[in-house]
Amino acid sequence: MKCQKVIEETWEILRLLGIDERRLRLKWISASEGAAFAEEIHNFVQILKSLEENPLKANGVPPIDLHTMMGS
Repeated sequence: MKCQKVIEETWEILRLLGIDERRLRLKWISASEGAAFAEEIHNFVQILKSLEENPLKANGVPPIDLHTMMGS
C-alpha cells in the first residue's frame, strides 16, 4: 500500500533527524471501532510521554538542513 510506503519513508527521515520513530504510528481502525480508536490513542500518548524530549525542540534547530536533504 502506498500509505505504508510513505510511513516507512517518513520513519527513515525521522531516524536521520535523530527523532525516535515511535513518534509516528500507522494503525488501520474502522470508523465503527470507537473503543479500539480510544485505546490506540491512549497507548500512543503513553508512549509519547515515555520518550525523551524531541531533540529538535531542545534547541529549535534541526541537526541537519531539511532543504538540502529534500533536494530543494
